[in-house]
Amino acid sequence: MMNLRFGCLQDRVMRAASLLGASTVRGLHPGASSSRDATARTVRGAAHPRAASVDETGGADSSGANVGAKSKRAPSAAERKGSWRLGAAPGRRQGSAVERRALETASTTASTSAPSWKDEPAIGALELDEAHLPRHVAVIMDGNGRWATERGVAVAEGHERGVDTLRTIVRCAGAWDLSALTVYAFSHENWRRSRNEVDHLMNLLERTLVAELPSLVEEGVKVTVMGDMGMIDDGLRAAITNAVDATATNTKLRLNVALAYGARQDIVAAARMLATEAAGGLLDPEDITEDLLGEHLASRTLPADLRNPDLLVRPGGERRVSNFLLWELAYTELYFADVMWPEFGEKDFAQALGWYAGRQRRFGTRG
Repeated sequence: MMNLRFGCLQDRVMRAASLLGASTVRGLHPGASSSRDATARTVRGAAHPRAASVDETGGADSSGANVGAKSKRAPSAAERKGSWRLGAAPGRRQGSAVERRALETASTTASTSAPSWKDEPAIGALELDEAHLPRHVAVIMDGNGRWATERGVAVAEGHERGVDTLRTIVRCAGAWDLSALTVYAFSHENWRRSRNEVDHLMNLLERTLVAELPSLVEEGVKVTVMGDMGMIDDGLRAAITNAVDATATNTKLRLNVALAYGARQDIVAAARMLATEAAGGLLDPEDITEDLLGEHLASRTLPADLRNPDLLVRPGGERRVSNFLLWELAYTELYFADVMWPEFGEKDFAQALGWYAGRQRRFGTRG
């Protein structure tokens, strides 16, 4: 048990906020499961106001602010051409005029609606014992750009095709009774890409959430999002909030989207939160455990028993984890495929699950 040094919850909250220089203590997260959770969230919000995880309550649980609220005015088209968003990573290049035209064409011509999943070809049966299947699969969706370059088409087309692949993999995960699927949609380092490509990706993410939402609701998929919600614009943030709220009661599959996310940044933010709580007298440093640190990570969007993936799948030919879920992947089985993400399909996913079924997971013990 934590050693709480103040007798009154409100006193603890106000003292922590005072230590952090906060003039007011904003509303506690509506989904707080306990007084301790509510206190910690308030302190974490003051310590690291930009970090946020969007869960089934539709709130930004580390900042105390609702993720649907407009924290700042969305930049106009003219402003986007002149400069990128506040807080963006340094080193982003402008992109060529050719690239800008290609990305603008893709954004203009891409469909804003998607067919119902019921109109898609049926997912085949998976001939594997359910006991040997992973409960939680994490995916690094890699290779869109290289797929496009190899075919002499715009990178934007690779990203559009990648959305089709994601739809297929989510449908497979649901049909094969997986419990959770976490996908790496946009990393903290991806902000360094050209402004034009980032603009297109943000627009594509927003369009995809809007277009796919009816099927996600119908098929029982519960959407959660983890990452730095302070770095995305109001339109995408609103689409996220709507998807999270609309699917909050779904139970078939959890689709957890890592957006503007980086594992190193996440761990640093968690350490900062714990240090702030300790400095404010809310936490005895001796009470810091692996579980407690885990409660401060962005993956708390998932239930505790699902936060650590059983299997990581990375198409695209690379053999690294690229700052993705570094804490959570400690005992995860790693599967790498050479096929690019736009061509990664049902058969490829089934092969990855079959490979996993043949693994012997010992977690440090002898088999």
